[in-house]
This record gives sequence, structure tokens and C-alpha cells, in this order.
Amino acid sequence: MDQAHITNQPLVERPYWYEDTEARYCYHDIYACLGWPSEVSDKDMGLPGYAAIVGVVRPPGLDRDTHYDAKDAKFRLLAEAEDRDVPTLLTKCLEMREKYGYGLNSNLLNVWYGDPERYYTTLALFNEELGERKALMLTPPNDFYGPKIFDIYVRSFQSTVLQGKQRFYYAGGDILKHRLKEFYRDDPSALAIGGLVHTLLGHCIWMSDGPQGSGCFNVEDGL
Repeated sequence: MDQAHITNQPLVERPYWYEDTEARYCYHDIYACLGWPSEVSDKDMGLPGYAAIVGVVRPPGLDRDTHYDAKDAKFRLLAEAEDRDVPTLLTKCLEMREKYGYGLNSNLLNVWYGDPERYYTTLALFNEELGERKALMLTPPNDFYGPKIFDIYVRSFQSTVLQGKQRFYYAGGDILKHRLKEFYRDDPSALAIGGLVHTLLGHCIWMSDGPQGSGCFNVEDGL
């Protein structure tokens, strides 16, 4: 949104989207997030790590040639996983991204939103086995390095599930539902999904800035 404002270019819907052939939903884009397991203490082993896939929904029933203002598009939880063991959690991430189209083009699920520094060595060794082209890459969500990110992320997520203003919908499992009912501070699921939602709310990254940008794609990806 900032770039569109500076360049005086409006944000517009992209001329392509992804279709779930089983559920028949269409998505402007699909994003992934990862929250590492919480720290082990002398009392317990901490909370399991959490990973999720979220789609930005294109309203059902629209004709292929019908375009609309997608800035307020809704978010749908497509898949999720949890585990205390880091390599096992990473393996589950690979399984989820394959199911939701990884490799269809160069941008789809090519990064996960999460802490890129914690478990750096474990992730590096995991990626070494995968190879550079299939490596699981992490990028920090918006405001990740600022103070009180748990508060910021939780408030952003809660703003999307308020009754009458709901924008986030559960469709891919019950892990997040159950964990947020108990709501432990610094819960990896709240940090992961909250960070992703906070980023989506701040940037409309599923849209393009202007008519020229909206039609661009990498010819190597195909259609």
C-alpha cells in the first residue's frame, strides 16, 4: 500500500488466481507461516511448534472475467500441523506445501513467515539435504524485530475474527482453535498465525500496484 501511495498507482487484483479443485475455492494467493516450539523449562517441554497454510479467498460465484477490489479479501486456514520435534515439524511443512501447489510458479509458497534465526543450524542442515531449489526459506513477518510483537500479532489476528467483522475462517483443522482457547503467552501458534495475518493486513501483498504490474508474470512459470 505504501508503494502504491508513493507511485500514485492503485492496488489492483492480479489477473490470475489458484483454484482448489477439491473444495472449489479460488485464492488470490497462498501463504505459509511457522512458529518454532517454545522453550523447554524445568517444568515442562514447552508448547509444540506450529505451521499453517492460509489462502486469500477470491469470492465464490464470480465469473472468470469479473474483477473487483480485493483489498478486503478474506483469509481461510487451509492446513496446519504441530510438533515439538523441529525436524518433524519441518517435514510436515514440506508435506503441506506440496499439497497446496508448491512449484506451480516461482512465487507460490516459496517462503514461510517466521523467525529466520532461531534453529538456524537445524534449518540449514535440513535444507542442505533438500538442495537449494527446494530449500524451505523463512522471512520475518512485519514488525518482527520491534517490541511486544506477541501483543501486536494477537491484536491483529483478533481483529479478523470479531463477530460481525470476521475476515479469518477456519477450514483446515482444529489445532489453532483449541490452542487459542487456552491462550498461553508466546504460544507458537499465536505468533505464527498472528504474524502472517499482521503482514497480510499491512501490505495487501496478494495485489499488484497498478495496471502494468498487474499483468506481469514470469514466462518460465507457464500458465
